[in-house]
Amino acid sequence: MTTPPPLLRLATSPHDTHLLATFAQDSNIIRILDVRQPGQALLELRGHTNSINCLEWSPLRRGTLASGGDDCQVLVWDLLSSNSSIGGPPINGTPQQDNHRNPVACWDCEYEVGNLGWVPQLPNSDYGEWLGVSAGRGVWATRLM
Repeated sequence: MTTPPPLLRLATSPHDTHLLATFAQDSNIIRILDVRQPGQALLELRGHTNSINCLEWSPLRRGTLASGGDDCQVLVWDLLSSNSSIGGPPINGTPQQDNHRNPVACWDCEYEVGNLGWVPQLPNSDYGEWLGVSAGRGVWATRLM
């Protein structure tokens, strides 16, 4: 029996206090957990092609988070956009619904993404939502439409 890799980061949802997102060392899979039943992931987010370094929930949009990794990409995930909603843990080993989501947006960077953060809401919503991205020796801002 092998020991699973350690978890590197976790982020709690600002809108759903029982949800958190996490990933393991050298992993390209984000797992969404319900802290009331942590034994089984509610969702697995697969889209990165290399190790993930960071993730953060949107402070404005419920069910939305961003992640960045060694594949030089920032992926945005909308967990509520699918026809199936987040359900409970498997019953007798059978998922209550599809527990896989694809990213809804992608931003390619020239460097591995080390960290990211959502910009607080600006007074004029015409400006949209922004993500600050740290990669290489620089910091970028990318706007979500």
